[in-house]
Formats: sequence, C-alpha cells, structure tokens
Amino acid sequence: MIVAGRSCPTDYTLTPQLFEAEPWGRWDTLYVAGGIYGNPEALKALALLVAGERASLVVCNGDMHWFDKTAQDFIHTEGLAKDYLKLLGNVEAELRRERDIGAGCGCAYPDCVSQEAVDRSNLIHQELKEAFRSLPGGKGLLGNRPGVAIVEVGKEKVAISHGDEQSLAGWQCSRGSLMETGRQAELAGWMSGQGIRVLATTHTCAPAALAWEHGAVINNGAAGMPNFKGQLCGLVTRIAVSPHQDALYRGKAGKLFVEALPLCYDHEAFIKWFDRLWPQGSPAEVSYRERIVKSTEDEVEDALLGGFLRCNHK
Repeated sequence: MIVAGRSCPTDYTLTPQLFEAEPWGRWDTLYVAGGIYGNPEALKALALLVAGERASLVVCNGDMHWFDKTAQDFIHTEGLAKDYLKLLGNVEAELRRERDIGAGCGCAYPDCVSQEAVDRSNLIHQELKEAFRSLPGGKGLLGNRPGVAIVEVGKEKVAISHGDEQSLAGWQCSRGSLMETGRQAELAGWMSGQGIRVLATTHTCAPAALAWEHGAVINNGAAGMPNFKGQLCGLVTRIAVSPHQDALYRGKAGKLFVEALPLCYDHEAFIKWFDRLWPQGSPAEVSYRERIVKSTEDEVEDALLGGFLRCNHK
C-alpha cells in the first residue's frame, strides 16, 4: 500500500543500467545544484557563480520546484534554469505523473520525520500540482527529464541523481546513512564496480560529504535554502580538475576536487518572494520559514563524515 509522502513508488527505482550509460560529455567543471525549491534568487546567484568557469556544466538534480506554486513563478523558474541539465526529483516526478497513485509529494520520508511535517509537504505539492496543471503543455516541460546523469569531469566518471544510487527519492545518501560503516562499504563497492569516482546527490535537505581512497559521495543539502548555522545562503556541489578559492569544504577523489560552495543569493528578496506566496499559517510557512529566515543549527563540521576538510579563507 502506498502512503502519501512516506512510500517510494516502484517507478522511482534506479537500475544499474542507468549508471552504465554513455556520459553526456566531458567538462573541466561540474556544478550540481539540487534543491533549488523554486527560489529565483538562488538561480540568479548560480548564474553569477558559474559565469567565470571554463568548460563547465550545471546540473539541477531535482526538486528545482517547490515553493513556486503559481504558474507564473513555475515558468520563471524554468526560464532561469533554461541553460542547465535538469534531472527528475520526486517533486517533478509526481507533477508529471498522468494518474495520481497516492504518493503525495513523493518524498518517501523516513520515520524520524513527523507525520505533521509529511502532511504539510503533501499539501505544498498539491498546491504546486494545481498550478502545474494550469500550464498549457506543462507535462512537456518535465516529460523528458532523466533520473540519472553520467558525466566525465576531466577523465573521471561522475554520477548524479536526486536521492541515491537506488531510488529517485532514496535516503541512503543522508547524513545518518552515510555515517554507518556498512553503508560506506556498500557504496564504495558499488562505485568501484561501476567505475564511478564521485556520486553527487541531494534530496535530504541536510548536507553530507564522505571521501575515501578511491571515491567520494557528496550531498549538497539545499541550493535554495540555508544549511548551516549563521550562514544565510544555499549550498552547491562543485566537482572539477582544479579547486575553487571560495569552497566551504573540500575533498579529493582521484584527480578531482570535490567541493561545497556557498550560494550567496539575495536573502531579503527571497523572503519577500516567499512571503508573497506562502502567508502565515500556510504549510510551507510552518515547515520552512524559520529555516529560510534563520538557517539551521547544524555546524559545517556536522556534514564532514571523513575525507573532507573545511577550507580556511583569510
């Protein structure tokens, strides 16, 4: 039985063959910006961040939409991301579904998330769905988005998904899961077998980064919301053949630099936009406004699970 917001639909399964596909291409620099959540200021900041990079690719790996609950805002989000490779997240997967199967938001929340929070997420997605249905040709916007992208950075294979290597909305690349030694061994073995040097994910709203001798996995948390205490900016993953001077933390995987960069968007403009769409007492306001305004209580070091070091900027 499918439980709205809790269950992971069977068509979210990511098969091994998806990770054996031919690469989209080869770049010197890859940005992974999952969890934009419709924040237009984050997309504007992302464009500025990547403008100076050579031979770069930007991947929005799902949940690009969330707070943009009007047709106008939805289209605006798409326009701001028109030059990027866009993957499916659970938000988009449930928007484009022809027949409602009762999955709600499709987040597949674990038991540690309260039922009240799950219910609010289902309500948020329902409002977004109503706007999406009013768009002429809306399904065409999302119809061809893949669940996985394989790219080469330098000469190394990098895999990108929204959740984990098993499911579109999987939680096995959450901070808690990646702290487990059994999961670390499983992931390292799988990546070695697939010839993957780095796996980049999002979905869980909490950043995590782990590197070992031959590989790394990095979860950027949220590009469109604050992630760490005292930092009112989003977070994006950067994987490249050379380091970035503004990296917040960094690890190495083979010859690649794997980094988290702050996405410093216009904080006040985002709050103003959010408040226009989600007034006091609305499901998104209750679930997210405090984080948007004040950030979380997480320290940067909480995300560093091994093989990554915080960068010191003078």
